[in-house]
Formats: sequence, C-alpha cells, structure tokens
Amino acid sequence: MSSIRVEDGYFTLFNIFHTQGPEGQRRLMDQWRGLPPAHTQPGLVSGNFHPSLDGKSVINYAQWESKEAYDAFRAESGTRRRFGEALAYSRMDSVPCEVIHTWEPVVELSADKPLFTVAVVVTAPAERQAEVVREMTDDDPDLGETPGYVNHAVHRGLSGEHVVKYAQWRDEESFKAFLSRPRRPSPLDGFASADLYLCRLEYVRGLA
Repeated sequence: MSSIRVEDGYFTLFNIFHTQGPEGQRRLMDQWRGLPPAHTQPGLVSGNFHPSLDGKSVINYAQWESKEAYDAFRAESGTRRRFGEALAYSRMDSVPCEVIHTWEPVVELSADKPLFTVAVVVTAPAERQAEVVREMTDDDPDLGETPGYVNHAVHRGLSGEHVVKYAQWRDEESFKAFLSRPRRPSPLDGFASADLYLCRLEYVRGLA
C-alpha cells in the first residue's frame, strides 16, 4: 500500500493507456502483474494500475523518487521492450506532475480496498493553469458530507497544460448521484476541457 501526500514530493505520472476494449486491458494487466516488486527498480515507489469501467483504458498512477530515476528507467532496454509490446495494442498519454493539494483523510492506494476511483484530467492553455489550480483546490466545505465521498488529491502537470484530480468514492452509485446534482457554471468553461476516467484500482506494484 502507498499513499498520496504533498510532503512526499514524489515525481508522479498519470500514464493513460487507451485500448480497443477489455481484451487490451487484460493483456496490459497481465503484463504488469508479471513485473517484480517496486524495490527491484531503483527510485520506483509504486505503480498503481486502474482498469476503466468502460473497458477502453488503463491508468497507471506511478510514483517515483525523482524524475532522474524515471528517466533512467525509461532508458533501460527491458523497459523499452515492455513499452513496445504494450504500445502494439494500446496508445499512451503520459502526464508528469506533482501533488499540490490533498483532502483529509490521506489518499491510500491499496488493492485490498478497491474504492471507486475517478481521475479528472483538465487540459487548458499553460498561461491559464494557475486559474485551473485555484478552482480545483478550492474545496467545497460540504464535500465531506457528500454521501460516498472519501478523499482526493490534486496534481499540477509539469508541462503547464494539465491539472489532474484523483478522487476516491465508496462506490459508483455515490459518484453518479453526485454528478447528477444541479451545477453552477464553472469559471473554467470556455477555455478548459476535462476527461473523466472511471475506474477501480486492481493491482499495486509496491515496495514489498
């Protein structure tokens, strides 16, 4: 099990693998389950693999001690081979980022606690990232009273174009009930777009 905390200062990646269906998801998950524990890879803290409920993607929420450790990993021949195999039947979008805001209690990443997970990837012009950050870190004080809500963490994309929220809910029904509530217009409307990935943490490549 790992966790998401601002103070850890990890170099974090949302690696989103787009597949053509559940068969691609299964192949990706089988490939990653065959990897050794994270402690065998210098600098890797954890890899957390989330198949989406629609069968079209897998999100790897990866934590590294530093960008340099990740760059060294990507340069290894074994890594290039595995990525080549995965990209033969999927397409990857990678969002490198840093954790800038969390909601208590701390987000825990554990396959033994398969909470419903929502990853919200907001894309906007780099010069307006600060506006997106302000909006996404301005927590509604009533959020803790929302049925089924557990916690979340907000990440600033290092390229300047993205802000990503990783949120945990008790179940899918609670999230959909929240989504159906009346909404006020967002200050981000008109210059930002958002992609939602509804998924469940299925495998953790942890240190043990």
